[in-house]
Amino acid sequence: MKKQIIAAAVAASMSAVALADVAITGATKVNWTSTDGGSTGMANAFSSEIDFNVVGKAGDTQVHVNLENKNATSLAVKNRYLTTNVGGVDVKAGTWFTGDSNLNDAATQNARVSMTTGMGPLSVNFQHEPAAAGDHNEVTVKAAIGGINVSYEMENTDDHKILGLSGDISGVKFDYTDSSSDLSTDTNDESGYSLTTDIAGMTVTYQHMESAEGTSSDGFFGTFDGKSDAGKLKEASGFGITTSLAGNTVHVRNYETTDASSTPVVERDTKVIVTRKLSSGATAEVTYVTGDSATSLDVELAVAF
Repeated sequence: MKKQIIAAAVAASMSAVALADVAITGATKVNWTSTDGGSTGMANAFSSEIDFNVVGKAGDTQVHVNLENKNATSLAVKNRYLTTNVGGVDVKAGTWFTGDSNLNDAATQNARVSMTTGMGPLSVNFQHEPAAAGDHNEVTVKAAIGGINVSYEMENTDDHKILGLSGDISGVKFDYTDSSSDLSTDTNDESGYSLTTDIAGMTVTYQHMESAEGTSSDGFFGTFDGKSDAGKLKEASGFGITTSLAGNTVHVRNYETTDASSTPVVERDTKVIVTRKLSSGATAEVTYVTGDSATSLDVELAVAF
């Protein structure tokens, strides 16, 4: 009997240790959107999104899996990769999404390996993506010079280069990206910058971007999917103000966008976003957009766990 009790205690202890090395987090949001497209009339839509993140850890090695469910469709694997350290080199291998920005709408990459290490004041990253039509390689060097963060990325595909600068000068935060390639027509020829400072309790932002052939985007100016010329963002600029009001966070943005179609459409939009944390643990967000082509109201409830 004692042996059975000891065995059960050991098994429980081992299970607790195993569970302690696996973390599960997630987030979900539901949206109701009403859009008045003028000549196209009123349209209402309901959408939902659920994300699960699972991280398994053994020593310095971690396995990351991100599952996504949109609008009650099947569960899709969004990110799946391993991170570890080999001889002082941080290694990441698998597939993962790129980040959202005014010059990019996040999308999954092909399977690749990323290796990062330090060389004196420099951080050097190398990424390799094998492909039947020709391997894709990237080298990125980062350093802090005089309080300014500098990054320079070189890719073998069409000799693509990306320069990044960011920092804070006298209370003004800035971020600048310039991307170019050797091709005469390529969406890699693009640039963007932002300036942010605090004035009288408000955060004031100016952002600008432009792309020679148009680019997908998901940032300050909204989401542009880049699946067609009319869906690509070619140029945009605008101001934004963020402040607190009666327990709410309020963002007001006014901007102008130009698409990449053969007869470019210029649109002026004003967007108001009000966000409030609820006592229930959820976050409510109401977004009102009025512009040249449509007026919309979006109500969102989101929670992270």
